[in-house]
Amino acid sequence: MPVGNSDKGVGLWAGQIMLTLDNVDQYVDWWHDVLPESGESFEHEGTLSSFVFNPGLTIGLSNYWNVSFNQMFGYRFMIWEGDSTTIHHRNEGTHTDFVNAIGGILGDSRVLFRYLIYNDGQGEGRRFFMGAGLSIPSNNTLTSDPFFLDGKEKTEHRHFSISDGAYKGIIEAQYFRKRHANPVFIGGSLSIETPLHTNKYGHKPPVMYDLSITALTQEIPRFKLAVSSSLLLRHSSVAYWNGVEAPNSRATMLTGGLGAVFATKNGGFTVSIQIPYFIGGRFAGIEGEVEQSASAYQLSIGYRRLFDYIIPWLDPLKDL
Repeated sequence: MPVGNSDKGVGLWAGQIMLTLDNVDQYVDWWHDVLPESGESFEHEGTLSSFVFNPGLTIGLSNYWNVSFNQMFGYRFMIWEGDSTTIHHRNEGTHTDFVNAIGGILGDSRVLFRYLIYNDGQGEGRRFFMGAGLSIPSNNTLTSDPFFLDGKEKTEHRHFSISDGAYKGIIEAQYFRKRHANPVFIGGSLSIETPLHTNKYGHKPPVMYDLSITALTQEIPRFKLAVSSSLLLRHSSVAYWNGVEAPNSRATMLTGGLGAVFATKNGGFTVSIQIPYFIGGRFAGIEGEVEQSASAYQLSIGYRRLFDYIIPWLDPLKDL
């Protein structure tokens, strides 16, 4: 079971139903020295925390087509630990309304159709899927440019939200293989999420690229668990506010993870610790080579259950 993506790596037969629950908590501790020519005489430091819960439901429409529905809920907040507090540097969170933000915990909804090119079910063999879908934004988004790129006088503002406020197209490919020898389950996925428009507040989100690799060992009898490892390379392109490039929007991050998978009669559970490494963009570097540091970690918990119930009108064997 890929950590943080419990609906991946498994294809359903016609009429089958699968419930997935994913929770990812991220913590970033950051600091950098005084920025030259900023007009500020104090160091910048703080913590950024994110809590994301993503329940999903997958249905086998046929032996070749699956559809998945996901609804994200989340909360992000920053604790400012600098010596001075300003309209730009202070505590802030996404759960409440603000001058330039609609607050709340409801994030984007996703619907994704997958075509199962190869699917050997729950046993050994190949799983090769291609998918496409749509991300539907919530209203909990920023309502104006937090960087004041138009040159207007800066006023109170929030920097981030739980949704980008834009529809996005999604394409993905998955290939996994289950076998008898270790690692018993290995594979990966590539997904691209592209904004389809500039939202009504003038924001165009970045294109997101995710390339992930996952491996899983056989169950260790003594501990009644399997060991999982994962590697995720994520890149985001430039974002825009009113046609102007948003600062630090381009970013590249590599995340390695190690965890455990528990199989029970009520479904499978995963727990993983992941360490992100910022290669470029946010938290990776600041022009001017000022002294800086950033450390981060993630805790991921996942759950997947394939129900015994078969949807009658989708069951190809109902009349046999």
